[in-house]
Amino acid sequence: MKLPMSKTILVISIIILLFIQLAKPALATPSQKFREYMEIWTENSELASKYLKEAENEFKQGDELEGCVNQRKAAIYGIKGTESLIKAFEISGSTNDLSNIESGLAKWKELRDFC
Repeated sequence: MKLPMSKTILVISIIILLFIQLAKPALATPSQKFREYMEIWTENSELASKYLKEAENEFKQGDELEGCVNQRKAAIYGIKGTESLIKAFEISGSTNDLSNIESGLAKWKELRDFC
């Protein structure tokens, strides 16, 4: 079955557009990726802090269940943010001493698994 020329061009155009969309992340410059990872770090660390404060308040009020829910949310955001921070450091070449950041990541994981 042979496609008419206009349909063939349309199909090829769609394939090219899909390829370009899929290739965009690979075409990002290191500085763009660094900024993206730092934005992810900032957003997630703010959310982690918010949920951690909520968890603390819940625990103080004696609501362990809700406290654990918020603690787990905080840890999930903390893990995601810290992993992004590590990636940003790797992009910038500042990987000489990531031990403090990796230690923080381990603490987030411990906090997540505590409840």
